[in-house]
Amino acid sequence: MNSLGDTKKALQYLFPLILIISIVSVYPFVQGMMSSLYGGSIFAGKERFVGIDNFVTLFEDDLFWSSLKNNIIWVVSCVGSEFIIGMAIALLMNMKCVKMRNLYRGLILLPWATPPVVAGLIWRYILSTEGPLNAFLKATGLMSNPPSWLITPGYSLMACIAVNIWLGLPFMTIMLLAGLQAIPSDIYEAAQIDGADSVQSFFHITLPMMKSVISVILTLMCIWTFNMFDVVFVLTNGGPGNSSLILSLYGYQNAFAYYQKGYGAAIGVISLVILLIPVSVYVKMLLKEVERE
Repeated sequence: MNSLGDTKKALQYLFPLILIISIVSVYPFVQGMMSSLYGGSIFAGKERFVGIDNFVTLFEDDLFWSSLKNNIIWVVSCVGSEFIIGMAIALLMNMKCVKMRNLYRGLILLPWATPPVVAGLIWRYILSTEGPLNAFLKATGLMSNPPSWLITPGYSLMACIAVNIWLGLPFMTIMLLAGLQAIPSDIYEAAQIDGADSVQSFFHITLPMMKSVISVILTLMCIWTFNMFDVVFVLTNGGPGNSSLILSLYGYQNAFAYYQKGYGAAIGVISLVILLIPVSVYVKMLLKEVERE
């Protein structure tokens, strides 16, 4: 009886939160799904029900597949680089011999504290044809004729990836550092007594004990990076020649530049389905860990 009363009381407290989540999350999702079934221009007042025609057209759209390919390169390059570099920095900052570690932690958070749009504007100036980077490369003789990073196919996406790594690296580093500090030091001491070196300790102690932390971080970073819009929009707007176009920007262009809300919504739905892949993988891993416990 008490248990039933406690459940009712808990539901009363949770109801406002559930209502807010429904308004800000569930309603936009349902609205997006509904919009993807309609076609026509929103300003011409000619929206009509087209069923799955938007999805059929989408799968026949070469620009969609090009954007998806760029998205895969974007996510793998950004998240992979952030993890490798972030782990290296976290390992260094976790060493007791490193002085002023608190200062370094504060400094490394500065890029993360910078709004993506502001960061994009700063880096657009730095990477411009006559910007500081090219001036430095010419002055030092590293490049006599450096490229225009943001308006040259092949370099534009790479430049966007570099800027996004700069933005996302602090979060990755701090989270990995927190995971490292949660590992008891006596485990490493016991491994040293048994003759394990630093490399062996990293692969046989650090990585296995940080498996759950790493899974959460990589899942979140994949989702955030896949949906990233600001950096590419400010730096290149998908150019030149759509060489740096990603799905989030392509959806935005269709919905708000070309006024094809239904087609833009269809791109958003496909993006959501793709993002369910890393989420489902993480949930399966989590369930396996629960079963083992």
